[in-house]
Amino acid sequence: MPAPQSPRRREILDAAVVVLAGHGLKGLTHRGIDREAGLPEGSSSAYFRSRAALQQAVAEHLSDQLVRDVAALSDTLAAGDHSVARAVRETGALFRRWLAHPEVVLARLELTLAATRDPELAATMAGWRAELVELVRRTLEAGGRPDDATRAATVVAALDGVLLAALQRPARQRAAFLRSSLELLLGSLAEPPDPA
Repeated sequence: MPAPQSPRRREILDAAVVVLAGHGLKGLTHRGIDREAGLPEGSSSAYFRSRAALQQAVAEHLSDQLVRDVAALSDTLAAGDHSVARAVRETGALFRRWLAHPEVVLARLELTLAATRDPELAATMAGWRAELVELVRRTLEAGGRPDDATRAATVVAALDGVLLAALQRPARQRAAFLRSSLELLLGSLAEPPDPA
């Protein structure tokens, strides 16, 4: 569990997420964050001395939030019936909540792309992805699916794709797209595994 953040640090990181989502990694500057947060110039640099430190902190901030959300979903799914309809409903609710704040999804995508060129950022992103895969693996196992990390990693990747595709649709079409995509994806997990 991450250490609690001070209210000011959290305010700066939340503003950084908005800046990153709106302006990309090149636009992630201390000045832009201070302006977005309505803070005096130099406030964010007092907490994060370098651009690399800022980028790393934003990645950790987003990943902590993402892992908490997925852990809560995993606990919810493990505690009740393991029907596809319930998994679609609960997963869809989480995705709709994320899509109501698209800056979080967009900022995470920006960092994911940046991680392909930045080994330190890649290590952070790989760490939280491994946590997500483990949460999904345990959820699948609780639902009677084989204990398979490859299957869980594939589900995480597929769900990322569904989320991105939903984000690219007009807001009024997202709920229906999520429902049909999640029914198809999660329904395929309920089918008996191929004996081959």
